[in-house]
Amino acid sequence: MNVSVNRILDQDASLKVWLSEQEVLFGRLRVHDVAAFKMLYQKYAAAIYGSIIRQVSDEEKAKSILTQTFCEVWQSFASYDETKLRIFTWINQLAVQNIKKATV
Repeated sequence: MNVSVNRILDQDASLKVWLSEQEVLFGRLRVHDVAAFKMLYQKYAAAIYGSIIRQVSDEEKAKSILTQTFCEVWQSFASYDETKLRIFTWINQLAVQNIKKATV
C-alpha cells in the first residue's frame, strides 16, 4: 500500500495533497467505512489468527478471540495512532489482551 493517490482539497486545483493508500484506508476506517474494514480484515485476519492459535491451541476459542479483536478494531479505530504503532502491531496487541481475558 505504498502507491500515492492524488487528492485535491477544496475547489482550488493548485492545492494538492498526496496521500498514501494506507492513509486513505485509515481515513475511511475512522468514519466506519465497511468496505475499508473488509479490506483490513482480509489483509490481517489470517496472520492475527495464526498468532492467536499458537497461544490458545483451541480452534473455537481462537476464532472467538479473533472476532472479539476485530470488533474492537472496528469500535476503537479512531484511537489508533499510526505514528506510534504499525497497524499489525496494534491489532496484535488487542488480540493479546483478548487472549489474556479469555484464559483468566
